[in-house]
Amino acid sequence: MNGNNTQVYNLPPIVTRRVNVVHTYQVINQPHICEEVTQVCNHVIKRHQYYQKPLCCQSNDYQEENNGCCQNNANAYYNIENEENNNNFGCR
Repeated sequence: MNGNNTQVYNLPPIVTRRVNVVHTYQVINQPHICEEVTQVCNHVIKRHQYYQKPLCCQSNDYQEENNGCCQNNANAYYNIENEENNNNFGCR
């Protein structure tokens, strides 16, 4: 060796750290059911309407007075009057 006295020292290694940050995402789908209830309330209103309907009923009353005179003529008149009264629709 040529006379140089060189000392070599071995030092412990220097540890340098480099951090790699990796972001991972987990997506969770959570369904929410929002129920909207439609309630139908039916209201029935019954309206009574009154209309006048005039009805007519005719009633004929027949009296015979017999004072002892003309009895045969009175019976003939009674038969004619009875035929006219048959159309009174039961109104008595």
